[in-house]
Amino acid sequence: MILKKRQLLLATLVIALGAAVFINQYYTSPKVDSAVSGGNQPTLESADKGANLGDARYVISTDVTLDDPAAQAVAGEYFSGAKLRRQTARDEAAEALNDIIKDSDSSPEAVAKATDALTDITKAITLECDIENLISAKVGCENLVIINAGVAEIIVENGSLDDLSVVQIKEIVVKQTGLTADKITLIEMEY
Repeated sequence: MILKKRQLLLATLVIALGAAVFINQYYTSPKVDSAVSGGNQPTLESADKGANLGDARYVISTDVTLDDPAAQAVAGEYFSGAKLRRQTARDEAAEALNDIIKDSDSSPEAVAKATDALTDITKAITLECDIENLISAKVGCENLVIINAGVAEIIVENGSLDDLSVVQIKEIVVKQTGLTADKITLIEMEY
């Protein structure tokens, strides 16, 4: 009797999982149109519709430049928002750690770990801010630096990377963090 109940439960779970996968695939699959219709290349607007991570798209675009006020506004909004989200997340983490430190019921080990984590957050904030300021001064572009788990990722404005700026940015990050060049990723923002 127990064996049949387990088999019935297992069969029900397998069917439910299969149904969930089918429904997910049905509602999230993109409606694919022909990439080129009538010999015309797709525009940026049509290329973004139904796009999925990993889909091929045209990368070289002469429509967007650093001199374009709309592009500058988009970039400024992105960087401001990203920095605000990063600061908000860190403030919340610091507040939680301070609560642990101030709580009289916290064990000495928990207080020590929270103090170390708070120190690490403070060092990361200072280091990222210093690197962002140095990149802005040397390369002259808006940027966002994220250092996490021994890897540095730097997001810069579209059109601001060339061979010289890549070397300058990596040199700044290596000097400030001590990371090797293979642990540094440069990402050029797309509009």
